[in-house]
Amino acid sequence: MGQLFTVNQSTGQRVVFSDFNNPAQGVLGVDPDAVGWKPPGLLGLIPGEVLVTDGSGGTNEQGALYTIDPSTGQRTLFSDFGNSAQGPLGLYPQSVLVVPGLLGLWSGVLVCDPFAGTNGQGAIFSIDGSGNRSTVIDFGDTNGTQGVYPDSMALYAGLLGLGNAVLVSDGSAGTNQHGALFKVDPVAKTRLVLSDFGDTTRGWVDPNPLSTPVSVLVTPTNTIYVLVDEAGTNGKGALVRVDASSGFRTLVSDFGNAAQGVLGAGTSALVWLPNISGIGVSDSYAGTNGNGAVFLVNPSTGARTTLSDFGSTAQGPLGAEPAGLALTQ
Repeated sequence: MGQLFTVNQSTGQRVVFSDFNNPAQGVLGVDPDAVGWKPPGLLGLIPGEVLVTDGSGGTNEQGALYTIDPSTGQRTLFSDFGNSAQGPLGLYPQSVLVVPGLLGLWSGVLVCDPFAGTNGQGAIFSIDGSGNRSTVIDFGDTNGTQGVYPDSMALYAGLLGLGNAVLVSDGSAGTNQHGALFKVDPVAKTRLVLSDFGDTTRGWVDPNPLSTPVSVLVTPTNTIYVLVDEAGTNGKGALVRVDASSGFRTLVSDFGNAAQGVLGAGTSALVWLPNISGIGVSDSYAGTNGNGAVFLVNPSTGARTTLSDFGSTAQGPLGAEPAGLALTQ
């Protein structure tokens, strides 16, 4: 039913923070996936609260958003995506993004569901302080280029001419369904394609038709990175940098290229690690016995090392399929 680990940025040591199979810690999980960190004061929730999506939790297994106490690991069902009393229904809520209201931005909690919205083309919900939902982006409507499978979000705050925006990776949109990176405005409810991952005039395009963007990251300097699963040498995954103005893509790290370090197996999520000025990447099937791993990637060279091997008991309790990543603050 899942576990939430904390991982030491320096040593890779793991501790189980919340066990979703332990009823003493609150509501049980089904398929917990993405994790986010809510800063103090936002929506009046507990300061520093952790947010976790569960694509198969909630009523009729239509998804759930949990809040987790940062001191005890206690879980509470915050928004039940199968409960119509809390707003539009979900089908498999996958990613969560906290917008803290900096630089005059709208503030709130966003959840992306790749199967919700018109014709099941994906939707982004806004969640208020009571867990009630409203639809802010419907990828199947006519307010911009339509989506196919939007799956990950990141906040881009206002530099380099892009303006304040939420960036959304879509695993199956774009030319030849190679994926796309959308820029969306949760207030105006509009969207446009910043980078079409099948457009060869905009840089790197992976030859594997099954490759799919799965995570987007914006660094403190507003550099955009996108993680593409089943891309690169032998389909081990790839990390690309996307120009904020032109959408031009540059390959940074090929997870199938041993010259750049440890190999990938099933890349899934990104996080910025300020302690090392580097990128953390979760891989669901790498590591000892394929139990998963968290890699460190040098954004300048693309070199990779293993931070935490979820198949190694020397670094803590074993994992099984690590997915989402977030940085505690």
